Amino acid sequence: MRLKTIVPCTFAVIALTLLSAGASAQVAPESVPTPSQGAGQTKREEVPPMLRPKGPVPDPTTPKARPFYDARYGVSFTVPMAWNLTRKDSEVSTFSLDARNAARSAQLRAVANINFNPHPTSTFSGALFYFSVASHVTAAQCSFQASARAPRTVTTEQIDGVPFTHGYEEHGGICTESRDEIYTTERDNLCYRFDEVINSFCGGDVSGIRDITEDELNAVRKRMQRILETVHFDPK
Repeated sequence: MRLKTIVPCTFAVIALTLLSAGASAQVAPESVPTPSQGAGQTKREEVPPMLRPKGPVPDPTTPKARPFYDARYGVSFTVPMAWNLTRKDSEVSTFSLDARNAARSAQLRAVANINFNPHPTSTFSGALFYFSVASHVTAAQCSFQASARAPRTVTTEQIDGVPFTHGYEEHGGICTESRDEIYTTERDNLCYRFDEVINSFCGGDVSGIRDITEDELNAVRKRMQRILETVHFDPK
C-alpha cells in the first residue's frame, strides 16, 4: 500500500528538518544587533578596562610652588606645586632636542618639569617649560623661530603686555613624540623664548599602555599655560 511507503518517508523528512534547525541554532552569529542598533549594525567589542581612559591622578603636594627670577634679564614666573626647577641643561632635559629650531646662541635660563605622571595609563612621558635667551638675533630671525605646521597657524599673543609670536612644532619617528608650543619676542637686541614641550613615547599597543588622548594633551597644555600666565618682565 502507498500509505506504508509515505509514512516512513514523511518521518524521515521531519527528522532531517529538525536536525538542520538544531545545527543552525548552535552556530551563533559573530555579533547580534541590539534593538537600538537596527539592521546592518553590530555591537562593538568593549575596550579592556586597563586600556580605558581614566581621570587625572591627584597632584602631589611637594615640592611647593615657588617663584623663579632671572635678575640678568628681568624675567620672573611661578613654578607650580609638584614641578621641579633647574637652571642647567641636561639635568632633567635636553634643550637642543626639545627646542630644535632655537638659535645656536640660545642660552637656557631655566626649565621647569612636572615630577609626576598625571595620566599614568597613557604614553605621556614628560612636560617641560623652558625659558631661554639668544643674542645676536634680529627681530625677524627671532619671530621666524615660532613657525607652525598645518593645520596650526602662527599667531601673536600678549605675555605680560609684551607681544610674542606663537608657533607650534612637533616631531617623532613612527609616532608624534614631542609637541612644542613656541613663544618668541625680540627685546633689546635679544630673543626671549618660552617653550611648552609635551613628550610621549610610541608603542602603546605593544606595551599595553594606550596612546595619550587629545583631551589629556590639552590638560597638560593648560598646566603649562598657567605658568606662562605668571611670566613678568621688569620695567625697562
